Amino acid sequence: MAQAKKRTSRGRLRVRMYRVGFGDFFLITVPSAKGPQHILVDCGVTKGKSGQGDIATIKSAVRHMARETKYKLALIVVTHRHQDHIVGFSRCADEFAKFEVGAIWMPYWETEYAAKVSKFQEELEAVAFNLGVAALAANPNELTQEILGIVENATGVSATEGPGGGSNAKSLDLLKTQLGVKPQYLAKGDRPKLPPALVAAGLGADVLGPPPEDDFAFLKLMDLKKGSGQYFGNASAISKADKAGRLRPFGPEFIAKATDYPPRAFNEFAPRGVEGTDYKQRYAEQLEQAARAATPDAMFRAAKALDALLNNQSLVVLFTWNDKKLLFAGDAQAGNWEYWLYDLDKPIKDPSEETLGDDGKDILSSLDFYKVGHHGSTNATPRAAVEAMGNEFVSMCSVEEGVFGKKENESEVPRTPLLTALGKKSTLVRSDQFPVAVEGIKLPAAVRRKIGKPKRGKLVVGSCFVDYLL
Repeated sequence: MAQAKKRTSRGRLRVRMYRVGFGDFFLITVPSAKGPQHILVDCGVTKGKSGQGDIATIKSAVRHMARETKYKLALIVVTHRHQDHIVGFSRCADEFAKFEVGAIWMPYWETEYAAKVSKFQEELEAVAFNLGVAALAANPNELTQEILGIVENATGVSATEGPGGGSNAKSLDLLKTQLGVKPQYLAKGDRPKLPPALVAAGLGADVLGPPPEDDFAFLKLMDLKKGSGQYFGNASAISKADKAGRLRPFGPEFIAKATDYPPRAFNEFAPRGVEGTDYKQRYAEQLEQAARAATPDAMFRAAKALDALLNNQSLVVLFTWNDKKLLFAGDAQAGNWEYWLYDLDKPIKDPSEETLGDDGKDILSSLDFYKVGHHGSTNATPRAAVEAMGNEFVSMCSVEEGVFGKKENESEVPRTPLLTALGKKSTLVRSDQFPVAVEGIKLPAAVRRKIGKPKRGKLVVGSCFVDYLL
């Protein structure tokens, strides 16, 4: 693990979480002899399934951040390409164009210099686009709305434009080509190049994730098309629909009528328990109804798989400063955590029986700050990780209540048992736990819960943010 140089200036390190809704927007400020040095970690938001995740404060928050930093960022860390982590860059492109940026870090899976990676990202975009088209063409219900929420987060493009515009593609282009800095594309084991000002301030950094290209299996990506292959077709072909709005993924020469099949092909869909059922009849309507009922479930499984693939690309960074440890996990899910948490040569289905590696135990047992992975979702922050954590740190969860999932099927984000467990281990702060009053915008807290007092350091609530001073 890289060692930071001894701190050369007095003062407190500060972690600031802005409240923008369902999205990550963090600013780390490191004291130095040359004045405060600023690190931006992500800048995004999404409406989500409920449509309520974007609270329309991100532009004001970016302007606030710009004034705070005097338009100077020593480092921008982009964890992954989901809308709720990057759309703010393009939504506030005019503001970001004024910044002086020292360095940009992005996950290895964004590199444009590896053909395998570029091809893979193109396939992901095709899946997301085609899922969105299919969900829009299907009969609207709760599942299709959740699919559209996931797809919008993956692409940054929605059927109805969100407040302020922007897209993932525009944000990636800005970050890669318009800020005057060539990004570093990083994976576990790479040595990130910190700007000299941060090194002089005593900051160190280790990249814990994502897995590198050689360990593709840890992202659960060995068979990308498995379970969602039907959504990989040519985008223009998939998007064709008839006048009734139904999908027409195949040409007319491949479309058959019920009479082209023998009656026995429909026997499974004949009414059961009804006297006088005629098995010589073709029950085509019943078959179509069954297929349509199953389609949203299949699309939802594909959408969830797509979501997990993108999340597992997350850049996971451990910052160290003056013996303090700060873990920013992005939206890392199982494969990403498993790669650095256990000393394994290959992924396994149930790592719970494995012993944490020495590095994993050392990091988690001595944390001072934890950015809660994936907004407190049930598919991030493994139980073994929580159990290995110490009990004198602060954790921050950027979230907005009621945007994804529901308690009835234990899919709510954030997941209540996880936050309860983290609350017992740490001083937990949610971004929807404090009000906003900035640039004429006034919003109450969405969750009425008093912010606790940390065992170390200090928490301070501002106009649209909460600070942790170490």
